[in-house]
This record gives sequence, C-alpha cells and structure tokens, in this order.
Amino acid sequence: MLNLSFYYFFVNSMTDKVDDNPTNNVFITSVCITVNNARMNNKLLLFSFLLMFGFSFAQQGDGGKPKSEKLANQSKLIDHRTFSTPDLDVLRQEDEVTDREGNAPWRFGFNNYTDLTMLNSGTWTKLPNGDHVWQLKLTCENALTVNLTLDQVKLPEGNELYVYNPQKDFILGKFTDYHLYQGELGTELVPGSTVIVEYYVPYKNKITDASLRINTVTHGYRTAQEFYEKAFGGSGSCNKNVNCSDGASWVNQRNSAVMLVSGSSGFCSGALINNTLNDGKPYVLTANHCYSNPASWIFRFNWEAPSCANPGSSPTFQSLSGAVLRSRRTPTDFCLVEITGGLVGGTVPSGYSPYFSGWDRTGTIPTTTTCIHHPSGDIKKISFDDNPASISQGMGSTEPNSTWTVVWDRETTTEGGSSGSPLFDQNRRIIGQLWGGGASCSSLTSPDYYGRVSMSWNPTGSNSTNRLMDWLDPNTSGAGFIDGYDPFGGPPAALDAGLSNPVGVSGTSCSAFITPTVTITNIGTTTLTSATINYNFDGATNQTYNWSGSLAQWQSATVTLPTSTLGGGAHTFNAEVINPNAAADENSLNNTVTSSFNVVVNGQTAVLNLDLDCWASETSWELTDASSNVLFSGSGYPDNTPGIITVNFCLSEGCYNFKIMDSYGDGMTSCSAGNGGNGSYTIQYNTAIVAEITEANANFGYSDTKNFCITAGIDEIALGAQIGVFPNPAVEQLSVVSNNILIESIELRNLAGQMIMNKEVHDVKTELELTNFSAGVYLLKIHTPDGVAVKQIIKK
Repeated sequence: MLNLSFYYFFVNSMTDKVDDNPTNNVFITSVCITVNNARMNNKLLLFSFLLMFGFSFAQQGDGGKPKSEKLANQSKLIDHRTFSTPDLDVLRQEDEVTDREGNAPWRFGFNNYTDLTMLNSGTWTKLPNGDHVWQLKLTCENALTVNLTLDQVKLPEGNELYVYNPQKDFILGKFTDYHLYQGELGTELVPGSTVIVEYYVPYKNKITDASLRINTVTHGYRTAQEFYEKAFGGSGSCNKNVNCSDGASWVNQRNSAVMLVSGSSGFCSGALINNTLNDGKPYVLTANHCYSNPASWIFRFNWEAPSCANPGSSPTFQSLSGAVLRSRRTPTDFCLVEITGGLVGGTVPSGYSPYFSGWDRTGTIPTTTTCIHHPSGDIKKISFDDNPASISQGMGSTEPNSTWTVVWDRETTTEGGSSGSPLFDQNRRIIGQLWGGGASCSSLTSPDYYGRVSMSWNPTGSNSTNRLMDWLDPNTSGAGFIDGYDPFGGPPAALDAGLSNPVGVSGTSCSAFITPTVTITNIGTTTLTSATINYNFDGATNQTYNWSGSLAQWQSATVTLPTSTLGGGAHTFNAEVINPNAAADENSLNNTVTSSFNVVVNGQTAVLNLDLDCWASETSWELTDASSNVLFSGSGYPDNTPGIITVNFCLSEGCYNFKIMDSYGDGMTSCSAGNGGNGSYTIQYNTAIVAEITEANANFGYSDTKNFCITAGIDEIALGAQIGVFPNPAVEQLSVVSNNILIESIELRNLAGQMIMNKEVHDVKTELELTNFSAGVYLLKIHTPDGVAVKQIIKK
C-alpha cells in the first residue's frame, strides 16, 4: 500500500472548438500511472486512457491552444535537446528488488536531471501581431512517455504555458499563475519520446519578466504490455464500486475522497477533512509515506462508476493541482496538506461537489468501519468491516496504540494505491488513514492498519508541524469530534445535538452492574442548554435521562447514566439524544450510538502476560472454553514488539484451554540474546500462575496448549448487598463497611479500567481519602475471601 504515482493534466480536444472560456471547452484525459505496492508484486503498472480506452472527458485548467499552432514547420527550427536511452537492464534489476520489498515508489521512468532555462536554452519567435513565443523541444530516445518537472516558473497576467507532443494531438495547458504553487509545476506523462514546451508572452508584456526552469526530464521505460495489463479497471475483482447499494448512504463521504498524485512517482488516496470553523479550508488527510513536495501534487475528484457495474471506459472527473504541507508525522503515518491551486472563494469549486468529512479524535473503538479509496489507481471503491476495529501497534510503528487494525467483510478489500484513504467509523467520521497491510482479493482475511487520528491529534512533545490539533481545531474549541461540512449545502444547523463515545458498554464486563456514560456535543451554532437522552439495553423499553447545562458549539459534556443490572451473556446498548433546547433537532444523523458487550456475572479475572520473541509476527494465541468456543484471541503482532503484552480475561467458573501457536514452527525462539532472546508467557489467577511457558521451554514447535480452571466465589450481587459505601456521591472521604465479611483489599479504578488506588485493608471497614481525585464516576473493587464486589461511586 505504498506509493503509486502518476501525473495527469488535460488535453484540448482537437476535434471540438476551443475558446478562451473554459466552460465552453472540452478536454481529453490522458493518464499514465506508476505504482509501488508493498504487498502485491507488480500489482498495478503504467496505463494510458488516451492510447487504449479512447477519450475520457474531464475538467482541469483553463483550456486554450498553443499560440504557435499556425506557424508552419516551426518545430523544426526550435532548439532541440536529446537525452540518450538509460541502461534499462540495470533499471529493471533495481525495479525487481524495489517492487518486491515495497520500500520505494513503483518506478516507471528514469529521471534526467537538468537545468534548462529561458536564458540557456529554447528559441524565441516574434509573432506577426507582436506577441512572443519561447519554445524548447525535448527528446528521450526510445522513451514510451516523457514528463517534466518545472520550478522557478513565473507567469505574469496574460502569459501562458503549454506542453505538447509534436503532432499537437496531446496538449497540456494552458497553465497560468493560477495553477502554480511557489513557482512549481509537474506535468502529465506525454505519450511518445518527444515533448515541446511553449511559453507565450502577449505583446503588452515584457519577455524579460518571463521565467521557467525545467529541472527534470523523465524517460518512461516500462513496456506497452505493462501499460495494457494494468489499465483502468485493474484493481482486484472483489473491489466494490462506491456507488453500489452498500454505498448508498455514504454519498457525502464519497465526495470527500480523492485520488492524489504525489510528485512524479507517488500515487495515493486521501480525503477532504473538515475543521471546527466550518469554513471549507481545503485540507486533505493522507498518509505520511505518500509525502513528497506537495507543490506539484494533483487531486482528482469524482472519478467513480456512476452505478455498481464497472463502466466500459473511464468515467469523467475533475482535478485541482498544487498544495502546501501543513503537518505530518511518522509514528502514526499521517500527512495533512492544504490545496492551493484552482480554488474558488478559498475552497474547492462547487462544480466538484466537495464535502469535508468530519472526524473523531476521542479514540473510541468503532463498532464498524468503512473505507473509500482508489485501489491500484482504479476508480473509487468502498470497503466494509462489520466488526469493531482493534487498537494495535502495526506497520513497525514506534508508539503503542498507534494504529487501528481492521479485517474487511463483504468480500471487500484495499490494495496498493489505497494508502492514505480515510477510515470512517459508524458515525461517518474519519478516525484514521490507511498505512498498509496484507489485504487483497487473494487474501481477504489479512488485516490492514490505519494511523489513528486520536494519536495524531496532540502527541507528547509535538507542535503544529507534526500534529492535527492546530489545523483541525483552529479556534481551540476542544471538540472531541465534529461532523462533515458541505460548503454549498446552506448554513449549518442552529440546533444540533450529537451523541458519541459510549463507555462502560464494550468488551467484556466482569460485573452485572453496568453504568454507561455517553458524550453529548453541541454541533449547532446555538448554545445547547438542555436535551433528552433515551437509552435501552437489547431494545427493551427506553429509559429517559434529562440533561441540562451550557455548551457552546463543539463543546461536549460526559453524561453518566444510572446503573443497570444485567444477566450474563451478550448485550447491546442503544442511546439517542433528542429535543435540544426543547425543540426539534435539525440534524438527526448524529443522534444515536450503539455498542455491544458481554457480561459475565460473578466473573473472575485471569491475566495473560505475554513476552514475545523478536519474530512476533509468527505468534498467535486463543483461549477456548470447555466447548471449544473461542473467547479471546490475539495475532498480528509486529516483529520486535517491545515490552509485555497484558490481556485481562473475564471468566466464569469452569475450565479453559490456552493455545499458543507459531507459524514458523520454532515456538518463540531463534532470537539472539542481544535481540530480545526467547519469549514466554504466564496466566495468573488470583495470586497463582495457572499456565505458563518459560524462556527455557519456549521451543514448543507449532503449538502448545495448557488447561486451567476458574473457581467462582459467592454470587457477586449477593456479596455486594453485604457491603455498603457512603456517602455516595462523596466529596473528600468515603466509608466502606461490610456485614462481618473481611475486606482484604480495595481497588479504585476509573471507567477505562485503569487502577488509581490499591489499598490493603484486612478489616470489616475502612476509609478512603478522595480529596486529590478529579470529579467523576469510579469503580470500587472490594476483595474478600468470598469473592469480589464492585461498587460504583461518584466523586463530586
């Protein structure tokens, strides 16, 4: 999923009339793409719509014709520079290694580095009306394509720039200052071995004010057969077009997704992303490994099949060129740029139907995820994971919890070229961008990894150059999430309450007492002072909670709902916010949250401590019950994973099997002493180790299974009834008193499960000092010889 790249601009139709009004002009698209795919050798190769699929109509640039068109045989008289054929055998040997390892862009051409300016090359011609034209012919011997990179370009008002082949049936331009950023411009791959660069100066302008430098002339050398094999429609057959029925509710997010060209050798996906000002600032989020100088980047919009079926030829599209880097970071692989060229009123033109997707930076685990992307340089596709994503440290990241792991469902996938594409949660907010992974049509169960927005937001020691916070929340609202924005869809809603981030109702609970919390956010422009939250478990009768407060736009409040007692097994929590300020909500799309979880009544906690060897990617494990049902599992660890991996198992009374596996067949061994040594694990229940593999016996071959049993204490609900806590809510002190049951110890944990106090007691009563703790809801775990009781307490 590393870089693919191509350049494209548009060609004036030589069969249709072209005038200086761009709305009257028709353009022909010609596209050449190069690819680097980290996991699919030669997955996508160069292609050309113009040569193989006929004409595809699109819009970009201002149109126009070279002014030298009526000069007969003029091309024979201009300065001509020739570049010899490079050593293609050496290049292809290098390509074999690079394509296999996937550590660099998929190379399509050889770069001839030059320093060609108007002062040291080219030919000036004065036209009969007093205008001037500067031309330079460039030939790469035996090249299939030629493309250029220019800098130091100055185009005063009235001046125009064109690039075309000698036959003038493939013309790029006209380019004006409107298309440049910092004087730079990258051109599309022109078919053939020769291009002509033409710079036009009207009679009223001075030729001394004209300027450009051609710094790179690229010789395209990949074969014509490679062009053909990996053309439009070249992604895997399992990819689902974005306008299939599954994508019907994702139209806004579809319009935010773009295909982008990074420099002359990088092709990726990305998405327009909103900021808290709702001002249409044209930010695009993509992957850091897609980065190059963005001044010559191209952003392609709306390149998609109009229906579910693959079209017979390339659909139409629009594009913008040029961007400036705002922020990027390696440990979470994000890159944020701002489009600079072709904007209208500071944003993407209305004709492009732009939508700026919302985001969620809270880190809440999504119940489902969706990705919209351009796999293998193909038209826009959509992928679905119908299960919760998991938090991981994938793709060799140096930071824990830096990535989301997803495994695609509905026979969908991603491929090379999908890199940088947005990962949306069930609320249609961006929570990450694609880093890489093993997913493909031939490996549908392999995971993909996305850099997490929450970990890119404000990392420790960061600043505006390597975090998202400064750009996506410029007014420092502190918003945990925002919804998307349509700059041409009318004013934002005045009354719009949103609900998000359900806590305490995911994963497995070792207690029958469930205390959900949700986050209410004011998305509307009017201060939110009241709302009603309806919630239920498993679709039963709604319970009602009336909230009141004062929230300005994008401000949030955490709402703790009353504790409910549930039986063991799988449950679903549903909540909805309605009646903002006792009126109708103007946007109901963000009003609901749903979360699934499991309850183990009188559950007991066993703890896995896993120390992996350096070949961590080979290791996987699963915990099964007596009926061979898989209750917990783990896999996909990156090699050289640091530290101990700790997993808590909430288990009912019974016996279990823990199976650890190694795909290579040498257990957790074969690392040198200086490189981590052998691996090991322990499973601890209460104070006893009930299963383990030590470093000394880490060579278990392909697998090893250990059996252990859990003995439950008295019923948790009955035990809890014999222990009281008061006052509750508490301000400074909390008393814990039992009915003649010895209290061995007490743990105080926050709702995320983190222990913040652990006190030995060995008495039937004790006092807890709460003065130094923040206000909020906490869980009190009271350990006794008969089991553990859990109480919810509130600190004011």
